[in-house]
Amino acid sequence: MDDPRSQDTQERVVGGYRLLRSLGRGGFGEVFLGEAEDGTRAAVKLLHVSWSGDQDMRRRFAAEVEQARRVSEFCVARILDADVETDRPWIASEYIDGPTLQDSVQNDGPRTGTELQRLAVSTATALAAIHSAGVVHRDLKPDNIMLAPDGPRVIDFGIARAVEATSVTASGVVGTIGYMAPEQLEGARLTAAVDVFSWAAVMVFAATGREAFPAPTQAARIARILGGGPDMDGVGGPLGDVLADCLAKVPEARPDAATLLQRLIAGPAHRTRAEGSGPAPSVAADATTVTPSPDAMTRVGVDRTRVAGAPPTGIVPVDPTRVAGVDATGASASHAVASAADAGTPSHPQAPFTPSRAGTGPSGPSTSDPAVSSWHTPVPPGGAPPYHFAGARFHDPGGLAEAMQRNWSAAVRVFNDSTERAVLGAWIIDDLDDSTVDRSLFRRQVGDANLAVASFVAQLRPDLPPVFRGRAVAMSDLRGRFADPRPLLTGAPQANEMVLLARPHLLRILGSHHGPEPGAHQRLADDLDRAERAGNALCARLAEDLEGWRSTQVTVNPALVMAFLLNPDEISPPADGRDRGVADWVDILWRSVIGAEPPDSAGYAAAVHAAMPTVQALARQRRYWEGRYSEVSGAHSALEEKVTFQRRMHRAAQWCKYGIVALPIGFVLGLAERGDLAATLVSVGVLALVGFLGITATIWVMCGGAARQAQRVMELKHSRQQLPQLTSGVDRIRTDLDRARRITSG
Repeated sequence: MDDPRSQDTQERVVGGYRLLRSLGRGGFGEVFLGEAEDGTRAAVKLLHVSWSGDQDMRRRFAAEVEQARRVSEFCVARILDADVETDRPWIASEYIDGPTLQDSVQNDGPRTGTELQRLAVSTATALAAIHSAGVVHRDLKPDNIMLAPDGPRVIDFGIARAVEATSVTASGVVGTIGYMAPEQLEGARLTAAVDVFSWAAVMVFAATGREAFPAPTQAARIARILGGGPDMDGVGGPLGDVLADCLAKVPEARPDAATLLQRLIAGPAHRTRAEGSGPAPSVAADATTVTPSPDAMTRVGVDRTRVAGAPPTGIVPVDPTRVAGVDATGASASHAVASAADAGTPSHPQAPFTPSRAGTGPSGPSTSDPAVSSWHTPVPPGGAPPYHFAGARFHDPGGLAEAMQRNWSAAVRVFNDSTERAVLGAWIIDDLDDSTVDRSLFRRQVGDANLAVASFVAQLRPDLPPVFRGRAVAMSDLRGRFADPRPLLTGAPQANEMVLLARPHLLRILGSHHGPEPGAHQRLADDLDRAERAGNALCARLAEDLEGWRSTQVTVNPALVMAFLLNPDEISPPADGRDRGVADWVDILWRSVIGAEPPDSAGYAAAVHAAMPTVQALARQRRYWEGRYSEVSGAHSALEEKVTFQRRMHRAAQWCKYGIVALPIGFVLGLAERGDLAATLVSVGVLALVGFLGITATIWVMCGGAARQAQRVMELKHSRQQLPQLTSGVDRIRTDLDRARRITSG
């Protein structure tokens, strides 16, 4: 969909650099290859015209220059010149003649052995230098690492922030999903630790050719980063250990850049972290490197009581003698957990539990709460051992499920750790002989620990109101959370939470809970499935039938579909930005929404919003082709008229030349005393001479010299060659518009 020629580069000079071609477009700027008068080449980044009047964007653009200048030049693209006060701010930086890490891995394959080690050390050195300058990049990814002949360079500080600016909550989520740290996805306070996480994800890509958290959808990728482990297959040895620590879910558990560099250059002999050299990895980090064995799932070697011995890292230890202080019913344990829960409690009161099945496992002694005593019974002597969770012991899975719902983050740590999950499965399956919970929760690798917790709670305690990631998700809660779809369009922090909720599988799990709207979650899941398929089918047909769409990969955002399903009044066409080309496409595509019934209309609406980058690119193409066609055809008409006049005058001058020959003939006949004929020929010759001189003067005045006349003929020839291509381009765009009308109207 790229324009054959960039309007920005056509005869364009910026800051003394002649723009040769576009190198790529970013979030708020476009980068061009520029050349100075002395032949020096530079990467010239121009702020998008649409952002030039935005003072905040101009400030960020200026900050990019300042931040890049603060970093040692050996590890970033050196700033050559800049002007942030002009109408369209620009930065000229060192042009690095080399591929990006993304292109290099895709074209040449992953790095291995010494080559991978060199890349890791070099990029970690660059990261340490960036952080030592007080800057956090926040968008470190393979596309932002250039492989120069003398070493890698980090580029694009467009969304970088000074460290002191990251001590407050970010106003929006920026970065590239797949290389973003969990706290960055959630819009939490950011520190330099986000770059360490991104660096490790980049190194996994360099070593394997795939993302560290691969998944088929955006929601699945976000979920895996937040609650799942990385795919470290193919990354072993000391480097694998380092990367696992850097990919810890908790920022404090990751080494800083300086410690990271020390560990990389220390070699295999110093694989363990020296005392005081950095924080220890969290359970979330360790859990990602542990693969459960089949034996672990059958509890070979697992202590059923889980009392003796040291508890796993990150799990609150339980005093084996602590009996009197804990109500063995599990009820007080739940209250204790609720008071210490770091994930928060649901916004609605917990409904009293009524047993959903008979024949439950043994439980502790009775309690004064009749709602709880109906579930809990005294544990008989010699009964199953308790399960310890978050500092409390539980004899029944129902009480444990309630505690896990209240202390969601601790539950995620259990399901995210293969060893802890195996112990829980052994307690449920072997100790309690409980057949309620799906065995696959314990016997398969968990890609989304949050989803696993939701499933565990829903199966054991369907009487509880539905909760996900510590937040209430009853239908009324979902309607409120999705009432404003703007975060999904602007990338605000809550957008990622909305994406995680917009999954039919999750909605069906939540539908297992009893609630005031029976079956509502299930119906929403079915509608979401259907609407998403309808929207993607529309995108696929456009890409198949329209020539200008064939290189696009437009897919609908299921969270936006869900927002439209929950709040149909919010369905509205995207803004066209007062661009006639964009407005034409939006009007055509929106016909599919107007002509459809729910839930398909919600899917079509989301498809139109998802297609906006394509629509804007097509509008730019249309402006280019129609503008060039108008320009060239107009110039062609003027040239044709001028060249025709030129040729007629030259033809007249040629006839005058022939007439001038009559002048000497007349003189000769006059000497021969043939007066009448001689006089006539002399008159003709004189008139031809005068005409020739007049026509020659007219040609010079009207058409210029011989060189200009020849140039005009060449220009006419060139325009004739251009017109068929431009006509074809304009016809293709108009044909695409007509086909789109038929698709959306059918």
